[in-house]
Amino acid sequence: MPRISNRNDKGIWDLVPGLGSEYLYPMSVAGKRFQSGEEYLEWEKDAFEKSEFIAGEIYAMAGAGLAHNTITSNLNGEIRNGMKGRPCQVFSSDMKVRVDVADAYFYPDISGLCGEFEFHDGRNDIFRNPGFIIEVISDSTESYDRGMKFLHYQTLPSLKEYVLVSQRRKLVETYRKDEGCWIYHRLEGEDAVLKLESVKCEIPLSEIFSNIMLSKPEFVGPDASVAR
Repeated sequence: MPRISNRNDKGIWDLVPGLGSEYLYPMSVAGKRFQSGEEYLEWEKDAFEKSEFIAGEIYAMAGAGLAHNTITSNLNGEIRNGMKGRPCQVFSSDMKVRVDVADAYFYPDISGLCGEFEFHDGRNDIFRNPGFIIEVISDSTESYDRGMKFLHYQTLPSLKEYVLVSQRRKLVETYRKDEGCWIYHRLEGEDAVLKLESVKCEIPLSEIFSNIMLSKPEFVGPDASVAR
């Protein structure tokens, strides 16, 4: 299985293997800077659209269409059902995740954990310790989700699983942390099952892609080579 390592011996981020440098940067920038995360949070209260914050820069979020919303709704329902009777919680994209190392705030499509929450500065709309994060990728967000965003998510000590879900084919890609490295798994077809080990949930791809009309195939990620 491929292993992905993300820091070199100088502590500097390396490229995600199999991807070019363009995969480190988001699609669009809102064109506004802030001196601090607190200033961004204050500004966002009156903003018309959601944006993500990374070290002073604001990145505009793309709108979500029918397929994206159906997939996230399917996933939320399946994960919530799998968590019943346990001290676990799954969140939609209205919950922000704080990443201290990157001085960043992100809106994952889906995130969650089992156990106690670590809220940021007493706010109940921002938490710091997701066990898993799921992003539903599109043409406009794929490079951001695979590149910069994934690199920053990996600095979260609590994060055990990162999942990318296609809107164009029945394909789910998972990155699972194992002894400091991220192991890549590819799941494809209705018979495949997504296993979220961090919260002990299993979700058939047939349920994830229920009521979805798929179109042409898309780029599906890095090749199977890599190293520490």
